[in-house]
Amino acid sequence: MSDRTPEGPSLAALLLELGIRRNAAIGLVLGTIIALAAYGYRIVLVDAPSGVESSPVLFGALAVTLAVSVAGFVVFVLTIVAAIRRVRQLD
Repeated sequence: MSDRTPEGPSLAALLLELGIRRNAAIGLVLGTIIALAAYGYRIVLVDAPSGVESSPVLFGALAVTLAVSVAGFVVFVLTIVAAIRRVRQLD
């Protein structure tokens, strides 16, 4: 093994430059809002069809899945946009 330190920019510097922390916060907030809206709509406004059992706990699990999925998608899109802007600045 070599004791050399890598030359050039580090991964931490790249993550800071692309604003991953900011993007994650925005994604988490948007994902939570959308999931809460969907959960509220399904539980409060829509009645279950007759003869079908619906559990608020199961819909809560689906809401968490929706929140995480939306958050990940928003982080991905915002990071790609930040990377494209950074590349255009370099030109």
